[in-house]
Amino acid sequence: MTTSREDWNAVRDCFVNSFRHYPLYKYMVPDPLKRDAFLRAYLDANYDVTVGSGEGILLGVKVVEGGEEKMVGGVLFVPPSSDGCGWAIGSDEPYWRAYDKHGLGRISPEGLERVKRYEAWEHKNITSKLRSTKMPMWNGFFCSIDPQYASKGVGSAVYKEAIRIMSQDWTKRQKRNESKSLNKQAQQSKSNSVQKIVEQILLKHLQCSAMLHHHVKPQCVPKPQDKTVNGDSGAPLVVAISHSDRAARFHASNGFHPVLRIPYCDAESNVVFYTHVLALDPFCTGKVDECKNSIRGKVTSVSRPVSATHPRSPMIRHQPLCRKPAQFQQVKLPAITERLAVMPL
Repeated sequence: MTTSREDWNAVRDCFVNSFRHYPLYKYMVPDPLKRDAFLRAYLDANYDVTVGSGEGILLGVKVVEGGEEKMVGGVLFVPPSSDGCGWAIGSDEPYWRAYDKHGLGRISPEGLERVKRYEAWEHKNITSKLRSTKMPMWNGFFCSIDPQYASKGVGSAVYKEAIRIMSQDWTKRQKRNESKSLNKQAQQSKSNSVQKIVEQILLKHLQCSAMLHHHVKPQCVPKPQDKTVNGDSGAPLVVAISHSDRAARFHASNGFHPVLRIPYCDAESNVVFYTHVLALDPFCTGKVDECKNSIRGKVTSVSRPVSATHPRSPMIRHQPLCRKPAQFQQVKLPAITERLAVMPL
């Protein structure tokens, strides 16, 4: 199991090899001589804020070669927030601090500014609209397999396992919430029983008093019951934001629903690439259309650096595979062992 920082370093190196020519990161750091170092620092910062803080889940994948195991990829994702709206770690502040800690600005000041510009644009045009639906969502940060092992079914297997774990985690959370709700109802019922006994005693006393004084027998007026709304607004969607046409097609062919394809236009650098938004509905909630409607609107370009903080956006940069839970099957690949690590939430 990936239980150490060393395991993360191995997964991170796989990510760097996979993302080296990814459109988003080529835009962030145009200089190929600085890109690898910037990517390592950027990934380390995200790891510290998510998995390192106990708020994220990391899955690692190894293959067996020559009798030895070798890390070839992984998945890093964050579960829905405790209030059932969006995902955990909704603020950018811890990320900005982590970027400073890992020296992104020292490696490439321009790269850090481009990170801020892109994330501000994504928040305005995508993230804020997704969060406005008040739906719980999984935020998949990174998922990829080293290019040497791509197109061999390894990525499909690990992401399918990730979706299975997401589903299991949500089910466990629901059971815990139901248990808490039942305990609360039991306590409330006990409290109501005591209150009814007291009301009956008082009513009997008032009835006797009314008969002695020839008054009309008073009536007990029931108080309106408070109706509390469960914080669970439904099962979560898995939202993926991709920046590669190839990865988006892979998503769509394996269970994700294309939601939107919009251009990101950076007026300062004259760079244009497409951002794909896709959604998976593993619990068949029927909310994909709501997700689509929530992000339709005018798309704006970015013309200056933005430093304002905003909720963290879901950014899946990879080639994942997932289908409905009913279609999940255990995948056994030759000479492959899946290493799964669920960090404490």
